[in-house]
Amino acid sequence: MKKTPNLPRQLLICALIGILAVVLTIVSDLIMLGKPTTAYSYIKLSTETMVNIPQWRVTYGTFLGVIMLPFQLLGLIPIYYGLKPAGKVKSILMILPAFYAAIIAVGFHISYAFMASGWKLAYKLEAGNLMVKDMLSTFNLYWTITLVIMAIAVTFSSILYVELLRTKKTLFPNWMVFFNPFSIIFCVFLIIVLIPAPVGGFIAPTFLNLSTLIFFTTSLFSRKEAQLGEHSIV
Repeated sequence: MKKTPNLPRQLLICALIGILAVVLTIVSDLIMLGKPTTAYSYIKLSTETMVNIPQWRVTYGTFLGVIMLPFQLLGLIPIYYGLKPAGKVKSILMILPAFYAAIIAVGFHISYAFMASGWKLAYKLEAGNLMVKDMLSTFNLYWTITLVIMAIAVTFSSILYVELLRTKKTLFPNWMVFFNPFSIIFCVFLIIVLIPAPVGGFIAPTFLNLSTLIFFTTSLFSRKEAQLGEHSIV
């Protein structure tokens, strides 16, 4: 039984900070979006589900996530060093889109606050108010575009991750190829969408960060023993 991950102290600290940041971001998702509904209802309503959530929850949930999300970047550093033996350039190319997606995630997370404000206004005004409908339509377009950009970055990063693991030169076991970011997100989504009320409405909003948590923890505890020089910065 493996008791501790095979990482130098600095990389272990980075990994643990990254994991803690993901856990606290999941907490922010629960504060900001969690409701006792089915997961399917949450997915169907999307941001409209926030209309009945108190403003204090939207505020605290938004900014807890915004503060924590940048620290998730530290969790990618040990993954880079785990991939590096298979090729420095390819490992950098794999990590860069993941960094990019994590940075965009800050804007994506804070956009929920604007969407919540829009939906609350829409429900207070007349149902047929075209100005509010147009505003929400525009907000939703920006929200969707941001999500698509993140998805493209994660997909590209996942493809390179799989390619690197297939060389069998990384510090990760071969089975980790099935735990690439895209596969984890896809599988977690399929499982979560079936969760009934009241748990589903709390778990569904966390699925992206929950997927990140699975990726970070499996990467941390599945590492092989590193050889001298494999964690060199150069």
